[in-house]
Amino acid sequence: MNQFTQSAIDKIHSAISEEHGTELLPTVSLCQHCHYHVPAWRYHKDGQVFIAKHCETHGISHHMIESDYEFYKGLYYTQDNPKYNYNTGILVEVTDRCNLECPHCYHLPDNEIVDTSRFSLLRSILLLPLGEITRIILSGAEATLRKDFARLVSDINSLRPDIDATVMTNGIQFGNEKFVKEVKESNLAGVCIGLNHPNYINHKVVRKKQIAAIENMHKLDIPISYISYTMIDLDEVSDIMNEICDNFWKTKNFRIRYGSDIGRNPGQVRIFVSDVYKAIEQWCNDNNKTFERIIEADNNIYHVMAKVEGRDIRIIQWCDETDIDMEELRSGPWCNFVPDGITNFLHQIIRRDLWKNSGLKLPDSPPNRYKFAVNPSKEPLDLLNLYNRKI
Repeated sequence: MNQFTQSAIDKIHSAISEEHGTELLPTVSLCQHCHYHVPAWRYHKDGQVFIAKHCETHGISHHMIESDYEFYKGLYYTQDNPKYNYNTGILVEVTDRCNLECPHCYHLPDNEIVDTSRFSLLRSILLLPLGEITRIILSGAEATLRKDFARLVSDINSLRPDIDATVMTNGIQFGNEKFVKEVKESNLAGVCIGLNHPNYINHKVVRKKQIAAIENMHKLDIPISYISYTMIDLDEVSDIMNEICDNFWKTKNFRIRYGSDIGRNPGQVRIFVSDVYKAIEQWCNDNNKTFERIIEADNNIYHVMAKVEGRDIRIIQWCDETDIDMEELRSGPWCNFVPDGITNFLHQIIRRDLWKNSGLKLPDSPPNRYKFAVNPSKEPLDLLNLYNRKI
């Protein structure tokens, strides 16, 4: 089915005109019913930003992508600053098992499943564009539950001298110093630790192990790339910011996001990155903490960098299948979670939810424009020739 026709684009323009919206730029989205990639157009109205999208089967629909047009206009996106460029790493899932039950998880873990063999994983990793990437990021559910985790890290590091293995983890296993020493010997290059849901902050067992994990990584000099949190309610900002500001954890940045309607948390109320940003800024004002936006970062409608008391904070809000804007996702973190090409993490987890969580078939392949590229093309989007171009 060819979704990208002049007729579809004309219908989008007419739909925006009927809404008395002011057009911005074209983009690509997903049909929330059949999950085809479909043409869309951004527009603003009444101080908010929307997309109108058209599916040949399901017609026109309108979706807000940012609640504050002035905030949207102030976003400055660049990949030229290497500190905020994530284009040379690819996430690879290595297990479906997990030792926590976080209420926001996109993964829907399965603790009865048998892990894919290490040799199968290495074969699939060898098919990745290894000449262009520098990091393989092992993810799950919880990657460290693999009994051969340290060996897998060693094997990946041996594939090429310019490839490092890192991991996304909840940190529980790293609370065991023996485990940390094993992965240190395997030359694990870094850890992205998800402290995740704020309810764990006062959990005597979980948070005790996670804090021990951070201390072990500091002690054995394993770099922490980031420490992240996910909220179900904006009232949880206070607990998160207090924990961040009260500890002297060494990490490149902290990450804070609000939940989304993907995976384990269906029906999550939709908010936008400006809402999360303003909630954190307000907390800083109320608690006499410094707050400033980092202008030269890769800011877009899904993440904005700020600095709180000298700490880099990546403020995040995910999209879902209704309001995904593919033009905002032409950068890393890249993922290899589903068939049909390596694309951005948000695009992949939405399609993964359909393919793996729901067991449904992916209806089409993503356009090449949105597939892995260390230096994405700066050529303007051409909706009518999207699938005819190599970039």
